[in-house]
Amino acid sequence: MEVGQKRPGDTIQLEVVRDGKTMTVPVTLEAMNGSAVTAAAGEHGKGRWGLSLDDLTPDTRDQLQAPASVHGAVVEDVQPGSPADNASIQRGDIIVEVNRHAVSSAADVAQALSSVPKGQDALLLVWSNGGNTFRVLHPAE
Repeated sequence: MEVGQKRPGDTIQLEVVRDGKTMTVPVTLEAMNGSAVTAAAGEHGKGRWGLSLDDLTPDTRDQLQAPASVHGAVVEDVQPGSPADNASIQRGDIIVEVNRHAVSSAADVAQALSSVPKGQDALLLVWSNGGNTFRVLHPAE
């Protein structure tokens, strides 16, 4: 399923793992800043990886001093103790690749992370503080 092809207000079914149990959660897509579509699921909207994301807007790009060549999704929040937190992902980081595939929006990242098979790691390329580093998200047990 392509989250980016859905519209704000659409409801999709998202599989999440919580406390070692798999469950299906209905997720209603919302418009962020009037343009980006991102999914909110699970506790605090962070899903199984512990991330909240938004599109990289011109204003956000200026605040983060990210060059025009950087494309991706901005990390809005990280749940403490989550796979994202354990991988040292921080608010303001920009996710530019998921499993070696370029992403250009929060919807791209959400879709790519939701398609990672249960129990498998996700490899992220993250732009932070002027440089790119790879980070591995290990799924919660």
